[in-house]
Amino acid sequence: MNVETGANPPARLPAFSAYLALIKFRLLTLVLVSTCMGYFISANSNSTLVALLYTLVGTTMVGGGANTLNQWKERNADAQMFRTRMRPLPAARVKPVYALAFGLAISLLGFLVIALGVNNMTLLLSFLSWASYLFLYTPLKTRSILNTWVGAVPGSLPAVLGCTAASGVLGNEAWALFLILYVWQMPHFFAISWVYREDYLRGGFRMLSWNDETGTNTAIHILVHTIILLPVSAGLYLTGDFGMVYLLLTLLNGLVFLWYAIAFTQSTDKAGARKVFQYSILYLPLVFVAIFLDRLLA
Repeated sequence: MNVETGANPPARLPAFSAYLALIKFRLLTLVLVSTCMGYFISANSNSTLVALLYTLVGTTMVGGGANTLNQWKERNADAQMFRTRMRPLPAARVKPVYALAFGLAISLLGFLVIALGVNNMTLLLSFLSWASYLFLYTPLKTRSILNTWVGAVPGSLPAVLGCTAASGVLGNEAWALFLILYVWQMPHFFAISWVYREDYLRGGFRMLSWNDETGTNTAIHILVHTIILLPVSAGLYLTGDFGMVYLLLTLLNGLVFLWYAIAFTQSTDKAGARKVFQYSILYLPLVFVAIFLDRLLA
């Protein structure tokens, strides 16, 4: 207890937890789900659980390294925003030089794991995802609202590298899955941009909500991309890789997502945007369930 003020000193976050926050482990779980989805879709008689393990470990390290380096680059902007000011760097729980070294080290280690345990195609895709996230998406966030469309590319690639890790080639199913992940990210991130609009303005990030005081433009984009997601999600059926069980379950999933998008157009409040965001998180695991059940019942 502080003798002068009578207050307890703030609890110090353990170093391990601080570095776990730097890699954004909870966010990485969605990345790993999409990677597993890609591996499961493209798996053949030569695919092994060992290769999947190498892929997941390598992807976690590369993705965690990218997240760490992103926070290192954006530490000053993060200090301006309420939702990010307690992150390890702006809160001074980790020194910038340590974060930089940590991010580079685990990125390189992740690339090494993929190179030794998977294949060159997956290694190339993991590097493209890492580089485009840091050198295209990150700087664009303060310059143009197009950053979400650009950032959706590295966000979609982990699913594709899951496919190549299993088969070694870029098949039609990999491209179909890429499109699903790409379009899905739009309503997901547009909803976030509206919920945290004031914070993004303070941090200088030009999200879609930048000049959208009423939320109308954000709601329209969420609605349009959720509608586009319906035919796009049928891609895995159209490639012949999955059947009617997948198609019906995924379309039902997409219609529920669309319902939340329509509701947000009727009332563009933060509560509605949060519901869109929350269902977007549920959407991907439900697609995975549809894929699994289709294979199980085929």
